[in-house]
Amino acid sequence: MTTIASLPAGRAPLPVPIPHFPDVLHAVIWRNWDVIPVADLARVLEGTPEQITELAYAMGLPPQRTITAQEIRRNYMTIMHRNWHLLPYEQLCPLLGWDAVKMQFSLNEDDFMYIKFGGYKPQCPPVRYQAPSGEVAAGVSWINQIAKEELGEAMNASAEPLFGFIERFQNSRKESFVTTDPSLKLRMVYPYFLRFGDPLVGEGIDDIPESYLAELAASGVNAIWLQGVLNTLAPWDYAPELSKGWEERLANLNSLVARCRKFGIDVLLYLNEPRSMPRSFFEKYPDLRGVDETPDRAPYSPDVVALCVSAKPVQDFLVNAVRHVFEQVPDLGGVFAITFSENLTNCYSREYDPNIVDEFALRSAPGEGAPQTELKPCPRCAARGAEVVNAEVCTLLEKGMRLAGSNGKFLLYTWSTPERWLPGIIERLPKSTWLLCISEWGMPFTRGDYQGKVNEYSISVIGPSEQSLRQWKLGREQGLRTAAKMQAANTYEVSSIPYIPALRLVAQHLSNVTGSGVEGVMLGWTAGGSPSPNLDMVAEFARSPRPSVEEALQTVAVRRYGSEAAPEVIKAWNLLSDAYGEFPFDITVCYYGPQSLGPANLLFAEPTGFPATMVTYPFDDLDGWRGPYSEETLQSQFEKLADLWQKGVEVLDQVRRTVSAPAVEDEWRIAEACRIHFRSTANQIRYIRVRSSDKKAAAEVLRDEIDLSRRLFDLVAQDSRIGFEATNQYGYIRFDLAEKILSCRQLLSDLESGN
Repeated sequence: MTTIASLPAGRAPLPVPIPHFPDVLHAVIWRNWDVIPVADLARVLEGTPEQITELAYAMGLPPQRTITAQEIRRNYMTIMHRNWHLLPYEQLCPLLGWDAVKMQFSLNEDDFMYIKFGGYKPQCPPVRYQAPSGEVAAGVSWINQIAKEELGEAMNASAEPLFGFIERFQNSRKESFVTTDPSLKLRMVYPYFLRFGDPLVGEGIDDIPESYLAELAASGVNAIWLQGVLNTLAPWDYAPELSKGWEERLANLNSLVARCRKFGIDVLLYLNEPRSMPRSFFEKYPDLRGVDETPDRAPYSPDVVALCVSAKPVQDFLVNAVRHVFEQVPDLGGVFAITFSENLTNCYSREYDPNIVDEFALRSAPGEGAPQTELKPCPRCAARGAEVVNAEVCTLLEKGMRLAGSNGKFLLYTWSTPERWLPGIIERLPKSTWLLCISEWGMPFTRGDYQGKVNEYSISVIGPSEQSLRQWKLGREQGLRTAAKMQAANTYEVSSIPYIPALRLVAQHLSNVTGSGVEGVMLGWTAGGSPSPNLDMVAEFARSPRPSVEEALQTVAVRRYGSEAAPEVIKAWNLLSDAYGEFPFDITVCYYGPQSLGPANLLFAEPTGFPATMVTYPFDDLDGWRGPYSEETLQSQFEKLADLWQKGVEVLDQVRRTVSAPAVEDEWRIAEACRIHFRSTANQIRYIRVRSSDKKAAAEVLRDEIDLSRRLFDLVAQDSRIGFEATNQYGYIRFDLAEKILSCRQLLSDLESGN
């Protein structure tokens, strides 16, 4: 039975230091003031709303806006990561309105939440209300003073509330998009603000309003996708407790499908199956036991064992569960499956090299975690081989669809499947399969003194690569359809900005992939679903005859910004694309670097010792950020990127001063937010390199970080999309930027006093 006491803690370090707050209580109030209603905060902190409000006002926080239950439901990841180092589970759960079972499910299944948080729960004592006195009161007074000095009336100025961008879609474009190129049959994105883990429970599908769907349809998008976990969507006699609520989930899925079909948009389920099971499950059903990797995994791994796909009850479950879903939701558009992944699913869902560390999940702290060893499949699967097992998962899932009478699409997303396995997998796939490959995977590039190859999540390096072309050729030779996964709007290069306005790179990539003969495009992973000029570009390359890159840029610029502004906007896009070609790409930089948080990432006087975590907490782990780059090269590349990017921002700044149009103002604001992120990333690298050796240089960085934080504070107040990404939700909000200013002022004070 899952209880608060049984929730995972891992190595349970002490929390990261927060010396700019006088105590943890005030940090909790500050960080939650714009995400949790004061009544709920008071209940968790065992104070009254009046007492908590008094402490907030004493720090200079403004009157609290109305925060709805719907917003909390949409924003749970934001609440989790800003409190992970402040509150224990026994306060986190009631803060969210969750029980221990819901917390455990989310940590395990919500897009690697526990891994993103580091694979540990810091030792956080309970935080209770107490009236400030002595040093605490003095610290509160200091916070109030700094907030007034640095932000003035901006702290109390009106701002677009979190998720305010949803209201923008109420004025969505009404024109429909009709493709004139029948060859590009699939154009798919992940919904911009759909929660990842279990979105079909409760009111989750309301996170996709019709006005948003109209925007997608106008951009040429004709499919969205969301995660499905089969044991929550269909009953299974072996574990009936897991499927509790399947009726509600499928009823909601039916509603979503019907809503989307009104706009010509299909809904596809992402299946990564069969999901592994707790060790206790196999005490009752040992014959279903597959590979057990836990002894050779780092301590953050869930204590689970694979279900063996060679066991008939598991095969039957996959077929019958998919059949059940498609019988209950007959208009579902299809499935895309991953069989080789970060999740432990089938006995060949991994391949381990004893000489490397897991690049997909967590880098354990020095000396912690076991090195990975070569994974050995269970004896049944070992006798059959990786190719047979991976292909069989696809065959079983597709069979379930067809038995239900569905003509929906079935896609195998090859992701990082070892290429030597692919010929044997592809020749065994159902002939209705679409082969979905990452366009840019394996594309060579040079940044400074480093030469490398892309794996995924790149706008700065475009495909298709020789590897993806090879894989599509293999698929076509077997009679399969092919599709490209690319990044069209944004990426983990900078995930918290709604789109990256390097439009020439996006247009060129779309031109390349549509010219390669693929019949579909997946336009990103979970990042990149915001309506944008980038998604508008998709519509242009779904027309016949296909335009040139220059023609597509011209059409989109005129449609969005008008004929007067279009030439200068295109000039800016070209400058921004040139600049973005200097992004120091590596998956380590994307996952662990601070560029997605920008100035919201805190600085520290001394090394914290915390390893950066995947797309959530960069901390001050420069060695963890840089991947294959030297410190010097990483810093110089971000400086070069920021300098070149500034030229494009300056062009847009001139346009917005001469052409009065909200769309032009938006384009400048997004480009300026990107610039701030890039400049701040260069600053942070420099600060870490000089903080112990050059106080003057460190102080210079701190002052610039204050200025950047102040600038971004204003942009965030104007545009609630900035800081947001679908699965991580708000990486930062405007009061996090105010906290960064407090932190920098405290660090400056310590430098000046010699502390």
